[in-house]
Amino acid sequence: MRCFEDIFVHPPEARYTMLDMLDRPESNLVVKRDARGFAHLAKLPPSIGLIYCVRHPFDTLTSSHPQTRNERRFHVTPHRWLAEYDALTRLKNAQPHRQILIVRYEDMTGVPDAQQDKIAQSFGLTPRIRFSEDPDNPIRLASLRKWERNEEFRSYLGGLPPAFLVRVQRFCAEFGYDMPMSTPTVDAR
Repeated sequence: MRCFEDIFVHPPEARYTMLDMLDRPESNLVVKRDARGFAHLAKLPPSIGLIYCVRHPFDTLTSSHPQTRNERRFHVTPHRWLAEYDALTRLKNAQPHRQILIVRYEDMTGVPDAQQDKIAQSFGLTPRIRFSEDPDNPIRLASLRKWERNEEFRSYLGGLPPAFLVRVQRFCAEFGYDMPMSTPTVDAR
């Protein structure tokens, strides 16, 4: 978001309530949600614009993070993934007319400048530097579909509960992802 003009991005992850505490001259203020931000998503005031980033669930469920690497193999647990997806559903139900700009991680890495244009149009922003030229945020294509190239990751994913995989399948259908594993036809609710 720092690639746009007249914008301030609050450096640490924070809840949206941080926006009320920022006294900045820029016209556009941005916070990146913190790890528990999804729990409050349905309460997001309509006046706050929302860019909701999604990623193929299998990449999300097999990603690692320096902050949790010593605690567990993968950063996002199935429980957290499901809680975040459910929170998005609650937001859509609570605010059915809310405009939500969905940005797929794969599109950000594959066609970053087109995604920047999409964001600019949605929020009336002017690019300062193209996403593809941002030296502070290089695009890492190697982060895509690692689970396809890693037998351990595929085994882990294949061992997830069938009801959970049904929910993953619904997510994939909703956001245009392939679901390479077959799933049982049970209701995950």
